Amino acid sequence: MKQTLKHITLFLLAAIFMVSCKTEEKKHPNQFTLTGEIKGLEGNLYFRHPDKVYTRETPSDTIKVVNGKINFSDTISKLSMIRAYPNFTGPDSKLYKKPKGGRGMFPFKCSYLMFYAMPGGEITVSGEATDFMNAYPAGDDLNESLAAANKITFPNYNKMGDLAVANTHEEDSLVKVANNKKSEEIFKKNKEQLVEHIKGNPTSIAAAWYLNDMLLRKQVDEVEAEELFNALSNEALSEYEDYKNVATRIEGTKATKEGFPVPAIKTTATLDGAEFDINELRGKYVLIDFWGIWCAPCVAEMPTVKAFQEKHKDKLVVLGINSGDSKEKIQKFVEEKGYTWLQLMSDKKNTSDNFVNRFNVQGFPTKFIIDPRGNIVKKYLGGGEEAFELLEELLNE
Repeated sequence: MKQTLKHITLFLLAAIFMVSCKTEEKKHPNQFTLTGEIKGLEGNLYFRHPDKVYTRETPSDTIKVVNGKINFSDTISKLSMIRAYPNFTGPDSKLYKKPKGGRGMFPFKCSYLMFYAMPGGEITVSGEATDFMNAYPAGDDLNESLAAANKITFPNYNKMGDLAVANTHEEDSLVKVANNKKSEEIFKKNKEQLVEHIKGNPTSIAAAWYLNDMLLRKQVDEVEAEELFNALSNEALSEYEDYKNVATRIEGTKATKEGFPVPAIKTTATLDGAEFDINELRGKYVLIDFWGIWCAPCVAEMPTVKAFQEKHKDKLVVLGINSGDSKEKIQKFVEEKGYTWLQLMSDKKNTSDNFVNRFNVQGFPTKFIIDPRGNIVKKYLGGGEEAFELLEELLNE
């Protein structure tokens, strides 16, 4: 009898061991999980997976939410920030700051759930969805550092968003002025709090992300941005993409000053995959045009760019640098329009080909005029009328 019980026990232990091993085998080494509850969140969340290639027409991936509860898993190749958003028109449209008339929205970060996903990561989330995403990630140092920064910014962004919406309904000009003043005060306070947070958290990857965002949106000038960047710990953060991105943008602010040599570009990020070296354009003026099909002002100016290219073909080379569109979409667009100049594709996943960061592009369209010696004459952000006037003057000398 004892021998029988012993055999049964060994059999059960073996069975448990086999089931355990089988369960472990099923878990992909790159899997991450997101679990928790966001009270008041009624619809699903949506995000664009960092490992996938999307066009503006590609549907986003879905994080299912049941009664506010989340139990989601997926795989990911490397550490990435994910920004998940609720349905624009569904039950959680309250999270979007809508102007009078209900068309469009004010794109405030506080409408998103932000978290860092990484292979093997087990992220938790808690909080509530009111008129903003008052919910934050935890589970590891990276997500807790992000939560600490978001807990500063999200309530402030929410207040500014409410004031922006209120002004679309307000008819009294004095009230509008008062609302704008309140918003400016909140913005100033938010910047001061973020700056202090960055200074006080030199090993925080979220501090690096927010510094890059502030520099991109011109909320800090070049001098202040460099001081804050130097306060971050290179030793602790150098391996992370968010730190590399702000480092590249900081370098771009210095490398793209007027009179400086244009930053080196040697790449195969062309539509046909052929290698391009900007040094080969020496001897002619170069107009570098940062653009996207999604950018209406960019597209509106391209017929003028084409006219300049054709009129001054002996003295001028046009170089387009697209951000945000697929190669196929760019190819189709330029062929249909007859835009024959060379196109490069900025790649935010590749530091050397992230031309947007390397040239510190802070908005679209952005244009650079390069002289025949390869030096930067002028940088223009926004409408290119002044750029075209200067180009005409230079080309007719």
